Amino acid sequence: AILSATGKTQELFFLHGRGRHYRSLIDALAAREALLNTSFFIVLPQGEDGWYFDSPARPAGRYERYLEEVVERAEINLPISRASARMGIAGWSMGGYGAGRFAQTYPDRFGFVASVIGPLDFPCAVTLPERHDCKVPGARFTEDPGVWARLNPLHQVATLRGSALTLVLASHGFERTMNENFLATFTAADIPPPCVRRLDGGHEFSLVEEAVPLDPADAATVFFSPVATP
Repeated sequence: AILSATGKTQELFFLHGRGRHYRSLIDALAAREALLNTSFFIVLPQGEDGWYFDSPARPAGRYERYLEEVVERAEINLPISRASARMGIAGWSMGGYGAGRFAQTYPDRFGFVASVIGPLDFPCAVTLPERHDCKVPGARFTEDPGVWARLNPLHQVATLRGSALTLVLASHGFERTMNENFLATFTAADIPPPCVRRLDGGHEFSLVEEAVPLDPADAATVFFSPVATP
């Protein structure tokens, strides 16, 4: 789905969470209004349960390639700029993971990257505190911790150096410890820390709805900055 903005060349891809679909934000009144009020294109891909990467356990699950095609088609068919400062990618839950990892796979392509309650130290073999862990879907990620390490965004933080990054964290979300681990790596890598927005709540769609206006607002500061706008 594409929500258009007449006369604008900026674009934000917004990836849905696991168990949801590309219409989930459109069907939610508050989220839909927030997206329609933006001054740039919003593209909502259908990611099914694919985690937005090409699965090493399921050769037919080529969701990274699918997302590449979505971006390519948008660049061909929409009047948008290909400058990274005018393009962003965001998502929630599974989509937050996907947005972070896809931006890492294509560094310097997106000037803005955002994750809303997306697990960014995942998949990981390290045991986390109770209720702060998540079972790794082996059918998608395999059961091999060595493969997990290559798919974990925490290990590729340096590739985000050129992007503005927003993280929305839930106070009671199971992914909170994972994301605190992810944040800690920025200091170690001597990279400016992300913009962190902490909301009260758990890993639930109502918190996503509350967070939806935040990502476009942060994206706009990048898209319409003096550097991005001649």
